[in-house]
Amino acid sequence: MHNDIQPHGGACGVLAWTLQALRRDYEVTLLTTKPFDLPALNRFFGTSLDPIDMHARFIPAAIRKILALDPDAGSIQPYCYLMRNAKRLRPDFDCAVTTNNEADLGLRAVQYVHAPSFEHLYGKVTPNLDLSFSRKFSAWREGKVRPWMALADFSFDRMKQNRTIVNSGWTGNWVRRLYKIETVTLYPPAAGDFPDIPWEARQVGFVVLGRLNPLKRPDLCLRALQIVRQSFPGVKLHIVGGKSDFEDEVAYYKELMPLVAANSSWVTLHENISRRRLEEIIAHQRYGMHAMVEEPFGMAVAEMVRAGCLPFVHNSGGPPEIVGYDARLLYESVEEAAEKIMTVLANAGVQSELRAKLSLRKSLFSPDAFVAGIRAEVGEMIRRG
Repeated sequence: MHNDIQPHGGACGVLAWTLQALRRDYEVTLLTTKPFDLPALNRFFGTSLDPIDMHARFIPAAIRKILALDPDAGSIQPYCYLMRNAKRLRPDFDCAVTTNNEADLGLRAVQYVHAPSFEHLYGKVTPNLDLSFSRKFSAWREGKVRPWMALADFSFDRMKQNRTIVNSGWTGNWVRRLYKIETVTLYPPAAGDFPDIPWEARQVGFVVLGRLNPLKRPDLCLRALQIVRQSFPGVKLHIVGGKSDFEDEVAYYKELMPLVAANSSWVTLHENISRRRLEEIIAHQRYGMHAMVEEPFGMAVAEMVRAGCLPFVHNSGGPPEIVGYDARLLYESVEEAAEKIMTVLANAGVQSELRAKLSLRKSLFSPDAFVAGIRAEVGEMIRRG
């Protein structure tokens, strides 16, 4: 089960490769909100899924129109509708898997949590909906049961019985603190056919990947490299990403463009490029930067590692885990980032040592590792019943 399927983002990549992992050994039914572009999903994530690999079930168009009346752009009503339907279907299947964070599917399931989505509610609402109608109505009236919970027939107690997979150890610690449940870490697949470019043939450049929004902070990366260029004037920067129509991204984009234009002699912005072109750009750079604070995993960082880059990352969330917690690649401010980068740029021996260390971590983020992990988890769930 997965909510809205779009050919971008780590969550949809996890879905695509989960389907890829299970399609040969099991009869798979996919429950999602609406029809999606399967060829686009394959192109973006490197899967080879075919319509015959699954039975796809969607929310009826009339119901989608009703749910769309909710003015909240972040509404979870479609996801709640999916959970309710999953409960009805669950007894007919050997195992249920959701790749969309916490879920109550009635019976025990495998849930992949990218980041706890109900953290702000847990402890503030009645965890268990296994109540009589009169008690449930009273709890609803008192605000202890929210409308979305009623639509999904959601129980935190049942959700906590699931087998919980997380995208990083950092996320696992978060989930354990919140729900007091055990987790298994399985890194998302950083798919890509990255060209094997020798270090000597690569540009002394940096790549920044991700949405052009204030959370990803590509402007911080640019400002840090402005300092670096005072000592290493040959450094280049490639910013790869796109923006949505959300108000905060539109406003940030307008602020970012003058900064890019003022530094156009060494900064190149690549907007909405093909997946193949993205892989080529990454593989032709020696370095990468990532500036988001407390990102639960950091798919961009994993892609950089798999492409043979040395990524400098903010010392929070999942990215430090991806680079093996190597302090030489971690920073917390623009000034510290510039200092760490210049230290590495000035020392070929350090570069060689870091490359060797990260090369050993590439396989942790490969599609093969993810496929093996998902198969093992689903197989274990079915064996235990």
